Amino acid sequence: MFRSARRLAGRIPGSWRTAGLVFLVLVVVFFAGRQAILRYVYPFSYREEIITYADRNGLDPLFVAAIVRTESGFRPGAVSPKGAVGLMQIMPDTGRWAAENLGFAHFEPDMLKDPATNLMIGTWYLAELRKEFGSNLVLVVAAYNAGRGQVREWVEKDGYELRPGPHSTVSPWPGAEVTEDYPVAKLALAETRDYVRRVIASLKTYRRLYGPVLESGSS
Repeated sequence: MFRSARRLAGRIPGSWRTAGLVFLVLVVVFFAGRQAILRYVYPFSYREEIITYADRNGLDPLFVAAIVRTESGFRPGAVSPKGAVGLMQIMPDTGRWAAENLGFAHFEPDMLKDPATNLMIGTWYLAELRKEFGSNLVLVVAAYNAGRGQVREWVEKDGYELRPGPHSTVSPWPGAEVTEDYPVAKLALAETRDYVRRVIASLKTYRRLYGPVLESGSS
């Protein structure tokens, strides 16, 4: 059988074999390049800090990365026109409230420009929203964008029954299946609808790009 294969290969013109090899190399380069481009567009900077604080709060690190990418594009010094600061774009009042609960002494808004501090507070706040909105992914992300009170007002007006406390025991959260567990179209603000869709789309992409790496324990 092997002799037959060698004889068959010998009958293929050298130029064809060369062209086939070049094509194979181009395919490999194309897919490797595509992965490199996607990782550039969807970075995972501050990976160690994100994993540390996500784990501490029962969150999927890639969910946190999706929030960070959508909020600040991984720029720790980012300040929004409304005054939100840092990687997870935390408002100073929210930061102060979280800092009190976390036992911070002498909190100052500029502390939110420190990546570790910002991620510590932001992941804690996400975990609090998870408790408040019963692990409903759409509502948690919407509340992170529009505010807790605003989202509660929307869902109560809609007649949706909130079940506070994580009725999902999945940890890290969100679980493997990412679903629209509350209709995004029912969110009253177009900006928030767009935000939720972008975070969920980013989460799916982050899981495709980095999920296998995290599962294998590689860096």
